[in-house]
Amino acid sequence: MAFDRIIGHDRQRQRLMDAVTQNRLAHGYLFCGPPGVGAEALAIELACAVNCESGPGEPCGTCRHCRRIRALQHPDVHLLVPASSAPPPEGPAGPPSRNRESQGRGNAREERRQGLSALLADDPYAALPLGKNDILSVDDIRSLRRDASVKPYEGRKKVAVIVAADRMNTASANALLKTLEEPPGTLMLILTATRSQRLLPTILSRCQPVSLPRLSEADVKAALTDRYDVQPDEAELFARRSEGRLAEALSAMSEGGLRLRDEAFALLECIHDAPPLRLFEQVESLAASHREEPVVEKILDHLLELYRDLFILSATGDSSILSSPERQVPLRALASGMSVLDVEQGVAAIEEARRGIALNAHVQLALLVLVLRLRLNRGSAGSRETHSRAAPSHTPPAAD
Repeated sequence: MAFDRIIGHDRQRQRLMDAVTQNRLAHGYLFCGPPGVGAEALAIELACAVNCESGPGEPCGTCRHCRRIRALQHPDVHLLVPASSAPPPEGPAGPPSRNRESQGRGNAREERRQGLSALLADDPYAALPLGKNDILSVDDIRSLRRDASVKPYEGRKKVAVIVAADRMNTASANALLKTLEEPPGTLMLILTATRSQRLLPTILSRCQPVSLPRLSEADVKAALTDRYDVQPDEAELFARRSEGRLAEALSAMSEGGLRLRDEAFALLECIHDAPPLRLFEQVESLAASHREEPVVEKILDHLLELYRDLFILSATGDSSILSSPERQVPLRALASGMSVLDVEQGVAAIEEARRGIALNAHVQLALLVLVLRLRLNRGSAGSRETHSRAAPSHTPPAAD
């Protein structure tokens, strides 16, 4: 059955299937949850369920409608992905075009959208490498409305899946609101979002919410071993690191994901051991990489994981639950010179830098401030505590 492609979320799955079989589907849905838990996968399978030749009902996964919808090549199912004029990702769609300089901005944007869509067609749990300039424009929504306004060509119902709907600007959100207020004919809209608070309240009120929580560690591990042929020990490690997000586990296992983890650890070592000039060179290199691809936020995520491990080692010394057990020896050496308070202050500094970068702070300056704070903070609380214990107390002389 096609719905066995969905990992976890049994209650949400059953609720949607009951609505399909009882013909009481809403005209608008909002699938909301952390990135990488399967919102897009569930949306695509719901589109299969309403158009399957054996249904409506539990999709067979083998009929022409199910196959074409899963491949995102069905004329009645439209997938709208945020895009910009940045180069498309390398993946199933192939490497970026070499003659992009001769293409118009509109063509470059469409090329990127097709590349991102191809990643989801190949694996609906794929982590989309969306940059800060990838948005859903008002023209995107208007085009979607035009395509969806005609009757279905082959299936029973038109389905439009709007990926990362929280990336709409004000104009596109208002255009979508008109579609939600007056849905054309048989159209069903499915929005996916990780930050529903960024959507207009009027959009939220017109969509039936489906909350998708983080997956269990056991579900992620089972998916890695059964679907992606990962060895059990390795699957357990990456499931622990994933924080309930399958896409995060898959991304971390990729060549690029492993490289980012290495860069995060190299940055940690530079903060604690390298000369200042070497540290500044590392920051400049990371900022330059970020200009080509948004990597700094991911590196800061990995740096937070390393500080989590430092906290565990500082507080308990237990290495059995580390996110990076393969680095426990150098991490234990770093933790020996830090107090729990040092680590807590480091975590707060990293989170502050990450929030600033998400709000378009200057990346190189934010990184530089962060590494200087972490460098000055290393062992500072422990040194103060030791100094306070070692300092002689002043005792007033006894009165005669």
